[in-house]
Amino acid sequence: MGVLAVYDTVGIQNYIFGSNKLAENVGGSKLVADVFRDVLPGIMRRFEPSLPEWRDGGPLRPGARAEIIYQGGGNAYAAFADGDTFQAATKAFLIEVNKAAPGIGIAAAALETDFGDTYKSDFEKLNKRLIIVKGGFNAPVLDRSQPITKQSGRTGLPVSARDGDEFLSESQVRKRERYRDYCERERKSDLRDFDELAWEKGSDSLIAIVHADGNNMGKRIKEFMGQERFRDYAGAVPEIRRLSVAIDDCYRSAREDTVAAFRSAYADYITAREGESSGKTRHSKTPILEIIGDGDDTTLVLGGHFAIDFAARLLREIEGRPDPFGRGERLTACAGAVIFHSHYPFSEAYKLAEELCASAKKPSREREGSYIDFHLHQSGNVAGLRQLRERQYTVDGKTILRRPWRVSAGGEADCPSFRWFEESVGEIKGISRNKTKAIRNAIGAGDGAARLAINRLRGKKPPEFPLGPERDREGNVGMSEYAPLFDILDVYDTCENLLSQESAGAANVGKENAGKASAGTGGNGQ
Repeated sequence: MGVLAVYDTVGIQNYIFGSNKLAENVGGSKLVADVFRDVLPGIMRRFEPSLPEWRDGGPLRPGARAEIIYQGGGNAYAAFADGDTFQAATKAFLIEVNKAAPGIGIAAAALETDFGDTYKSDFEKLNKRLIIVKGGFNAPVLDRSQPITKQSGRTGLPVSARDGDEFLSESQVRKRERYRDYCERERKSDLRDFDELAWEKGSDSLIAIVHADGNNMGKRIKEFMGQERFRDYAGAVPEIRRLSVAIDDCYRSAREDTVAAFRSAYADYITAREGESSGKTRHSKTPILEIIGDGDDTTLVLGGHFAIDFAARLLREIEGRPDPFGRGERLTACAGAVIFHSHYPFSEAYKLAEELCASAKKPSREREGSYIDFHLHQSGNVAGLRQLRERQYTVDGKTILRRPWRVSAGGEADCPSFRWFEESVGEIKGISRNKTKAIRNAIGAGDGAARLAINRLRGKKPPEFPLGPERDREGNVGMSEYAPLFDILDVYDTCENLLSQESAGAANVGKENAGKASAGTGGNGQ
């Protein structure tokens, strides 16, 4: 009897983002990718020397002792000829993972099958077993009875090496080694820490994390593979392999094209600002680094001034990709961008980026499309997104935030287009800073104060803006009519639109449906 197995990573976010060291974040991410790209296939070849490349497609091979069905997103599904082979391969795999990437947790689940016409039911049972295994998973901990003379101050694990004045655990050592290898062989970069991503260390140390995720991909895959024609392994395995490769290619090409466009636009931007001397300054390095790029999951860290613009371009690039399901439907995704000082705890900033992405997904459930949410975090407070917004951006029972914004074409009054936001950022920059600061502070004091401050302005005034709805996204509190304007005033100083003017796939997001309010109805008071 054959065995269907799944291997999944556990606690991966803490493994990758639980450090403020760029080398450990990137190196940890690369080690996770190596586990399924290199380590697992290497183990499988011990039992099946002619192991095929699963990305090449095709059905399971008759008589094979071990074979990878498909992998991605930090997990892999595999087929084994019998239980003994599964047990031996799993034992060897876990040992090698501990050697190559100490600290990564791997959960495994399996069931017996004849690889006949039970594909759908087998995968459902297997995934349920995996949930149970992960729920009871205990991460490896230090045995306190061992005579450890020194522990890492960052991880609490035994010290195995020293880097200058810093004592490192084996996990930290492996992450840093992998980062150096990544820089030399893959990226050819000499970025050493997060400060180098900031515009100016100390005076302008803002960096950002952009986290993007495809909309309803799990649901769409389940519905697609639930078709009757994919009931058996012979029909389902080739299709799930093709689909996995197609999804990965779509999102990977969108990331690559967005990064390439950003590099080009950034080079022009720096040349325009600094002239011929630009190649000799700290700004000559393009301030962007990919942390995670796996399937529809993307996480990047970049200079804080470019994050919102980059995230919007990424979403437009995704929308311009062909439908991997072959149904002619538009791919959509949502993104969260958190802008923060480079010495703020990176793991906490990543949590905010995840929460922002989740916040952006809420309106997409009601109206399909790509949305973006963002947050400028200038304090040292460690708190969740909801708590921060309730505490800092609620005035007289109303939220003064309009976000998230719809990046997809076809904005309406209750969900205006992000194109309006981008264009309005440029208009706001034409108003003196003391005026914009006064308006921002007035909005923070309530609608009445905001209306009075805008009506008193002389000269150039803020752009007309879409009216906010009566309630916020969750229907809990009211929304200030000046919330769209506040969103711009809150971040315009840290928002450089390098990419918004370029065409990107389905990037023609119109402004015509933005639902602007006239000045006489509480807009800009003209």
